[in-house]
Amino acid sequence: MSGSGQSVLRQAVESLLRARADAERGLDELTARVAKAAVRPAETARAGRHPLARRAGDDAAALAGAIPDELAALSTATRTAIATEVHALLDLLAVNHHQLPPLPPLDARPLSVPGATGFLTAFPEGFARSYVATVLGDLSSGRTTSKAEASAHPGAQQAAIDAARDQIVAAVAPEHRERVREWLSHPDCHAVEVHGPQVSDRDLEFRAGWTRPPDHGTEGADKWRVRPDDGKVISKHRPGAEASRFNSPAAFARPLGLLLAHADQYPGGLEQLLADHADDGAVAFFLPAATTDLRPGDTFGYRGAGTGTAEAASDWVRVRAAAMGKDGECAPPVRALTYDPVTDGSDPGVRVVFKEGTNGWVMTTYYPSTAPGPDNVRLEYPT
Repeated sequence: MSGSGQSVLRQAVESLLRARADAERGLDELTARVAKAAVRPAETARAGRHPLARRAGDDAAALAGAIPDELAALSTATRTAIATEVHALLDLLAVNHHQLPPLPPLDARPLSVPGATGFLTAFPEGFARSYVATVLGDLSSGRTTSKAEASAHPGAQQAAIDAARDQIVAAVAPEHRERVREWLSHPDCHAVEVHGPQVSDRDLEFRAGWTRPPDHGTEGADKWRVRPDDGKVISKHRPGAEASRFNSPAAFARPLGLLLAHADQYPGGLEQLLADHADDGAVAFFLPAATTDLRPGDTFGYRGAGTGTAEAASDWVRVRAAAMGKDGECAPPVRALTYDPVTDGSDPGVRVVFKEGTNGWVMTTYYPSTAPGPDNVRLEYPT
């Protein structure tokens, strides 16, 4: 199945989970209204002195007592129908798009219990339950933006990028400043341009939602645009489901300075550290927040709603790509929400990537993350 099929499946899962919440809320409200409506005539009839009136009151009360059970059965049937469809869609995603085995069967027993907990428990542990949990957890969070809003957003100012770079360089130890400036000024490095403290909240929201790069409009940036004739977003920028930044020059500089201090103590220095961990001319380090003095409030970002697992994030990115298509053919805009990679991450820290060029090693990117990537080399003790 194609990427567009993956997008459609993800959208269907999210729509059904939203329908479950709406249906359950609606049935709860209906139960309360119907029960109240049935009680009043019963009480009125019982107040009458004639035996027939009192009997009518008893009959009305009995009817009122049966209504909640009937609506509860309807609620269970609704949850079961939705869960069955979601399970089938997740099975298609697992097998056709994530190279996973077919899902174990749904356990319908917990579906007799109202609420999200019972609904979630009905799904088999692992891929399916985690996927449903992350989508359910963000159903009421985040917001969408439009192509028009992203297109109208002001471009970046090179002077602001240069000023941020100068402040970051000044925040590292004097013996490392020349190297850091060389790294951050290299044309292949976009660390400051995309993740520096000058990047605005709105820049990050449009990067997450529409892949619009924060350095849009500057020399060397991706030529992101919305095509005027059909509304298709044209972009070679391919961020994942998260868009993050360092909130200050000091926050940006601290992990980088500690990495360089560690390299100073490494046998053979920085060049040997990179060479020893490289794979095919590249190395991606992960610097844990706890050992790099990265603190709550030092970072900020926007992430896709319902992207708490690798598979859910991958599917969300597919939906975003579908939303960037031509007007009339594209998917609805994706939702994104704010987060702090340090406080909200499962294993937060900084990812930094180096590539070996003809003139030595180049740092290509450097950014705060909620967790290490699968290919990251973890540096637990960079000092």
